[in-house]
Amino acid sequence: MWLLAGCRGAHRAAAGILDAGPADAAIEARAGGGAEASVGDPSAPPDDAIPPASSEELTARSRHLLEAIAKDDAALAADILFPRDGWLATRDAADPGHDWEKRAASPFRRAVHALSRRRKDVGGAQFVSFELGHSMTQMSAQHHGWKKALWTVTGSRLTFVVDGRTRTLPIHEMTAWRGAWYVTRL
Repeated sequence: MWLLAGCRGAHRAAAGILDAGPADAAIEARAGGGAEASVGDPSAPPDDAIPPASSEELTARSRHLLEAIAKDDAALAADILFPRDGWLATRDAADPGHDWEKRAASPFRRAVHALSRRRKDVGGAQFVSFELGHSMTQMSAQHHGWKKALWTVTGSRLTFVVDGRTRTLPIHEMTAWRGAWYVTRL
């Protein structure tokens, strides 16, 4: 099991986030896309590739989500939020940057904050596992306003232990992009 303490510094360093900036700027900077999700990278998987249901990378990003909720700091989990550059590349909108902020980033920040307030016991949580949902669908381009059909999954769960009691956190929707799963609705 993995204790939440001590993860923040390592995650921030790995994500290239400095403590000097506000949380919103950190989310936008990190959600711009890491090496695994950069637009124009010829070695990246296709946009609509189906990622594996489990991986060390997805588990690490899920841990970041639990830590973000525990500390009421959405910037700590910016790497699990659908990347801004992926949204710009795949979204059919007049202003996809504004659309990303309105439909992905702001709701994500609000959800992390609400979960932090509602689940006060999560402060001392120990991460157990992340399970990708079983209801996987390739959404048509028109259904969600994508330029191309992308894979989505509902019913994912993050499992953790607090004071010896096992708890779960449901994740409403995740979307696949460039070989990785990202939260589009928490």
